[in-house]
Amino acid sequence: MTRRSRAMLCALLLMLVNLLIVAKLFGVEYSAYNGSIEGTFIAIPRIMAKYPGQWQWWPFWNGGLPFEDVYLPFAHWLVAGFSLLTRLSAARSFHIVTAAIYAGSAPAVFWMALELSRRLTASLIAALAYSCVSVSALLVPAIGVDAGGALNLRRLQVLVVYGEAPHTVALALLPVAVVCFSRALTTRQVKWQLLAGGMGACVVLSNAFGMVMLPVALVCWLMAFPLRPWWRAPLTVAAIGVLTYCWISPWFSPSMMRAIHANAATTGGDFRYTERTWIALVLVGAGFVLLWVAMRLFRASPHLRFFVLLGFVPTAIVVTGYLWKTAIIPQPHRYQLEMDMVLPIAMVFAGASILDRVPARVRAAVAAIVIGGLGFQTVHSVLYARDLIRPVEPSRLSEYQIAKWLDTHRPGERAFISGSGTFLYNAFTDNPQLTGGHDQHTVNTFIPIVSYTIYSGMNAGDRDAEYSIFWLKAFGAHLISVPGAASTDAYKRIVHPDKFDGVLRLLWRSGDGSIYEVPARSGSLAHVIPASAIVKRTPIHGLDTAPVEAYVAALDDPTYPPATFRWKGMSEAEIEATLSPGQAIGVQVTYERGWEAWANGKAQRVFGDAIGQMVIEPDCLGSCQVSLRYTGGWEHRATRALSLAAMLVGIALGWRGRGRLLRAERDPSHPASAG
Repeated sequence: MTRRSRAMLCALLLMLVNLLIVAKLFGVEYSAYNGSIEGTFIAIPRIMAKYPGQWQWWPFWNGGLPFEDVYLPFAHWLVAGFSLLTRLSAARSFHIVTAAIYAGSAPAVFWMALELSRRLTASLIAALAYSCVSVSALLVPAIGVDAGGALNLRRLQVLVVYGEAPHTVALALLPVAVVCFSRALTTRQVKWQLLAGGMGACVVLSNAFGMVMLPVALVCWLMAFPLRPWWRAPLTVAAIGVLTYCWISPWFSPSMMRAIHANAATTGGDFRYTERTWIALVLVGAGFVLLWVAMRLFRASPHLRFFVLLGFVPTAIVVTGYLWKTAIIPQPHRYQLEMDMVLPIAMVFAGASILDRVPARVRAAVAAIVIGGLGFQTVHSVLYARDLIRPVEPSRLSEYQIAKWLDTHRPGERAFISGSGTFLYNAFTDNPQLTGGHDQHTVNTFIPIVSYTIYSGMNAGDRDAEYSIFWLKAFGAHLISVPGAASTDAYKRIVHPDKFDGVLRLLWRSGDGSIYEVPARSGSLAHVIPASAIVKRTPIHGLDTAPVEAYVAALDDPTYPPATFRWKGMSEAEIEATLSPGQAIGVQVTYERGWEAWANGKAQRVFGDAIGQMVIEPDCLGSCQVSLRYTGGWEHRATRALSLAAMLVGIALGWRGRGRLLRAERDPSHPASAG
């Protein structure tokens, strides 16, 4: 049997092991873990498939945001495409696609290990260890406790219970990207350079953690596999990176980078840099450099250097986060999945380098013991997965019942959906919600303050309901769902769930979940207001209502004529209003550069107020019809021009590379024949 055939059999074995582990997930439509973030990952491809070609503005979450800010899109493209091809629901498609990619992750790790080391047995053992062992749960007690036991498969639990599907996709693609970059740098063939850019793009567009780990992996590769001249490989990586970013810039835009930067330090905890952070960074950096120097001194093989350096980085991030309570990067606990992937590879190959110095019988005995232990752990992981993966009939969930009631009785109206319902809401309905989505991508950074005020009631005293209603009115939420103690909501985040009883009109109650109506003179998202009521100062906190009081008062003042607001698609709307001198139109939609307004064939002034909502100052008086459209503005046009230019450069390079190969085939002495 050839080496290639043995490698294929190993990859097939790994695929089979992981299919056995994840098999039950292929049959799931909705998961029993309703507190999982996966509801949002079902909603995105569901809406993408329903509204093809309208992917500029997303009106469903956080008062609206640019579509590219909703989430990095690669995993959602896969699910939406699969759903359209198979005509299966987005929920079922999501679980099939996710399960398939999960099963392919270990073969990808095997390919990377084999490609870099040329050691079949060690690569197989490393990938098998990744398939069934969670090193993070074994080494960090808190992770083992959360996983229900140190022997339980953490990456499966994180996927199934917490909904880390895009993270799973990024991890599956990362080893493939490393292989493509490795071949691009060692062979200098254009086809591998283009494939490296393409796979790098897929990793970056899958998940922010993959976006961090890919450059880390490339730096480790450059330090482990020095090439001559020394500057050529870094320049090649940089050139591929620049070209790749230009290509994907419409979906990973500067505005998205700004949103992530603005929110990263406070999403999922407080990760703002302190003196302790800088000390930890210096220590981790020094440890990384010392490790590299030590391996060079002991003449470790290049592949071992790579695996050890790459294993060190996420391990250091996780350990400093859990054991030293210091985040050297936002959300350090999330890098445990990267730790579980790369640390076992480093451990296996470090062990293999030691065993190379002992007799063959000892090596065989150790390998047999390790494989036997992994076999036991595989059986445990299969049984664990069968118990862990649980479907649910969605109609049993209060989150589903709330979404369907509002979809039937108050279609199109914005609501404040509480707790875990915010994740699942748009998996079931196209109705917009005031919050929703992912905090790290929030464009209007005042909405999380509003959300916290409503949930916590902190320092509000007996005015808790009053403050909440004030902000709901200011942001055009005409309804609010409140889960009670007996509801299926996983979080029940409203600290005082009875604060609206007798204050707001109760529309629906079932299973201890309630829907209240927020009083409003108009159900529209557009309102005629005096220019003096435009919010000019951002409140300091949720109890600082003074800057917004004139605006909210104008919404309820019957002396101002009503305005209608109608969506004509996801990115276009139409407003009708009657205006007098000194008046403007306040629109309860998040303002971003790229919104354009037109009336009577003329462009109108559009800007954002101090709480992030849109204001239009039309130059028409009397009856006025305003067309509103989100185009993305200059940034949208610039990123698409860059993307087109990058594609043309890539095509030109590919054509040139093909020509070189054809000439090399005709003339073996041609320089390209050696590449």
